[in-house]
Amino acid sequence: MKVFFPIAPIPAPRPRVTRNGTYNDPKYTNYKKAITLLAKRHFIVSEKPIAMYVDFYFEQPKSWSKKKKEETLWHTSRPDIDNLQKGIKDALNGIAYVDDSQVCYVIARKQYSFRVGIEVEIKELKQD
Repeated sequence: MKVFFPIAPIPAPRPRVTRNGTYNDPKYTNYKKAITLLAKRHFIVSEKPIAMYVDFYFEQPKSWSKKKKEETLWHTSRPDIDNLQKGIKDALNGIAYVDDSQVCYVIARKQYSFRVGIEVEIKELKQD
């Protein structure tokens, strides 16, 4: 199943450690909650191995020239793609699969687009 989340991609940050315990940035926590709420409508929990295809779409900087906007497709600056994937895999835990350790195959891209958001496709892998 393929789903588009109209939410700007946010990378998974390192947990913050204080004397009172460990916690995540509230912005990241709200991001995961929003994806989880939207995903519950589209996915059914699978116990099989999973293939995940993810496209992260970012807005082009307004300061770029028209020529640069037309010529640039790939988002090569921060955030790193592995931190973006971690956020999506965490948000879909218990929604599309029982645990993100079931994700055995991942193809991910990050690029500029007029449509900011995240497109996720989940497929069950066959046991041959």
